[in-house]
Amino acid sequence: MINCETEWEALADRVLAPLPQRWLYGEAARRVGREVRRLCISDRAHPVALAQVVMRPLLAWRISLTSRGPLFLRPCDRQAAVTALRRALPAGVKLMSPEDRLGRLRLSAPPEVAELDLTPPVSALRAGLDGKWRNALKKAENTRREPVQTRPSAQTLMPLLHAEKRRQAAGRYRALPPEFTLAIQKVAPDSLRLFSGPDAQMLFIRHGTSATYHIGHSGPEGRRLNAHNLLLWNAIEALRAEGVLRLDLGTIDRDRAPTLARFKLRSGAQARRLGPAGLL
Repeated sequence: MINCETEWEALADRVLAPLPQRWLYGEAARRVGREVRRLCISDRAHPVALAQVVMRPLLAWRISLTSRGPLFLRPCDRQAAVTALRRALPAGVKLMSPEDRLGRLRLSAPPEVAELDLTPPVSALRAGLDGKWRNALKKAENTRREPVQTRPSAQTLMPLLHAEKRRQAAGRYRALPPEFTLAIQKVAPDSLRLFSGPDAQMLFIRHGTSATYHIGHSGPEGRRLNAHNLLLWNAIEALRAEGVLRLDLGTIDRDRAPTLARFKLRSGAQARRLGPAGLL
């Protein structure tokens, strides 16, 4: 196991690890009552795989979940690494939702995510915007309403979290509960980047050399002014200037939420199919 944040994050940065495999995610999970283990699988003293596992009790069982992992640091026998990971965990139901298909028993359809490479120059990123997306951005910029970027307190987050809770209660989609966002704010307040505009907000989490779009909200005025185009573009510029190499815009569902999928992909992001959830 790895119990040092610096050591864990150095390995995680080698593979631009997604949010669920980052130290701050595990600490937030602990804060809401989960048990967390951070495991490194080695071959002849060389680290080959990384897995942060979140565990919770369920009746007489213990559920262990490796979200967006394990992550492979170098070419290796992946099945052997998965076997070693499974044996290192306590008895119970052991699940994973890996980055790539690993040939295990499939329990769900493989999700799709949108990822934006922030390494090109800003001019190239702007040129890579879809024409309709870029026109919406120009209209938002012409309003002369500059977004405000903050590292929010728990109190500042509450309006956004209330809106998020209402959306989740309405059954529009399933995501991490707002309480988890408050846990992240508590354990890693400097990781949060809140971009606010007219009747709209977008919250991002920076983790090492990568970042993740977390939640957002836009009211009628925000939608009329294309506020989310402006907020996302400002976030792209700001995060890139901080040294972020990749921005994860989260899952996309082209069938159930086609408008949101188009918004993300037209920002220049690339779609990537992950592995399906399965038994570890």
